[in-house]
Amino acid sequence: MSPVPLAILAFLAGSVLAAVVLLPLLRARALAAREQGRRDREPDVATLAAGREAFERQHEEARAQLRDRDAEIAELRTRLERSGIELAGAQARLQRMDAVARQLDAAQAELREQATALRGATAQRAELAARLEEQKAAADERLRELEQARARMTHEFKALAAEILEDKSKRFSEQNSAQIGQLLGPLREQIGDFRKLVSDSYDKENKDRAALQTELKQLLDLNRRLSDEAHSLTRALTTENRTQGYWGELKLERLLESAGLEKGTHYLTQESFRDGEGDRYRPDAIVLLPGDRHIVIDAKMNLVDYQRACEEDDPEARAACMARHALAMRTHVRQLGDKDYSRLEGLQSPDLVLMFVPIEAAFLEAVRADTSLYDTAFKQKIILVGPGNLLASLKLIGQIWRTEDQNRNAKAISDRAAALYDKFVGFVEDLDRIGDALGRAQKAQQDALGKLTQGRGNLVGQVEKLRRLGAAPKKQLAQPLLDAVGDDADGDADE
Repeated sequence: MSPVPLAILAFLAGSVLAAVVLLPLLRARALAAREQGRRDREPDVATLAAGREAFERQHEEARAQLRDRDAEIAELRTRLERSGIELAGAQARLQRMDAVARQLDAAQAELREQATALRGATAQRAELAARLEEQKAAADERLRELEQARARMTHEFKALAAEILEDKSKRFSEQNSAQIGQLLGPLREQIGDFRKLVSDSYDKENKDRAALQTELKQLLDLNRRLSDEAHSLTRALTTENRTQGYWGELKLERLLESAGLEKGTHYLTQESFRDGEGDRYRPDAIVLLPGDRHIVIDAKMNLVDYQRACEEDDPEARAACMARHALAMRTHVRQLGDKDYSRLEGLQSPDLVLMFVPIEAAFLEAVRADTSLYDTAFKQKIILVGPGNLLASLKLIGQIWRTEDQNRNAKAISDRAAALYDKFVGFVEDLDRIGDALGRAQKAQQDALGKLTQGRGNLVGQVEKLRRLGAAPKKQLAQPLLDAVGDDADGDADE
């Protein structure tokens, strides 16, 4: 046998012998080391138990804080939802206001177009009036020329007719009696036929005349009754002042309604007022103006003399009645000026008062009979108006009211827009406060999460260390939370 295998066998035999001898010794030393390690770990376990109780207390406090933050976040979410609903409502109202504003702009544009068209029509009317005056002057000149030509032609026609008549007379005297007989024979027969026809027509006419007389009698009776009724009505309107006053007030109110004014809104009738001395006055009508202003209209007129003038056939008697009519109007102007409606309490009336004459012709005849009547009335702060110019004035007042209504609507829209804008600003401020509160809540959450996952000795690392040391929990922390802890947990666990 070679020396090498012998050496190997000797080495193996020595190793086995050493293992048999050293194995009990090593096992005894290992048991002693384990017992020493167990005695060394008992203080660490007590420390970890105390740390676990502290961690559980901190964990409960953190969970209470999280519950408070969750409640605060829920409340903020509720307020945010309510704010969103209010914002949606505000946006809807803003859209409606935008639509109203667009309609208002369209109405204003249409009004401007109508004003432009009115100015154009006025200019065209003035131009047509000027052209009409020119054509009228030209027509008058042409008429004068035609009158002169007619006079010349009349003179020439008379001369020509005299010449022709003289010539015909000479020719007729030269004709013989035979020819005259031949001409008169047929004419005699025709005259006989005509006489018979006239006799028949006369008989028929007599019968028709009898029937017509009966019908005329009936018409006369009807006309007499109508005349009596009209005379009674005329007497009531011209002699009974109360009835006449009612009629004037009725016509005045019809004009107010024709102008588009509403009773109680744009005008009042028979309203009572008192002056500083306590005397009571009752104007026939009061037209209301924007700005709490008023215009007084008087409709009580005495038209007896005007009615008599209309019934008179004699020009001098008619002129005398018209003069008395103008004097009656002047007297009424003086009486109306003495009342001074502008001093009545609760009546913001200008110094001028409208005196309404219900018959246009009566108004014009009085001014024609007394040319200074209008100026005298104006000096006493009275304006005489007939149905025509009063209706034009009332229509102008109606237009003023329509413009005022449009301005009032625009003011209401502006006020509502301002209120909506203020509400929107408050909503934005609430949103800012909600954002600040959410920011604070998020920061508190980050701080609480930092206490769990960040820093040496964080809570997640501590509890994970307990699990690795042998704790057997039923659940395990989420992996993203462990990843957020990172190496700190591993380092703590290794220690």
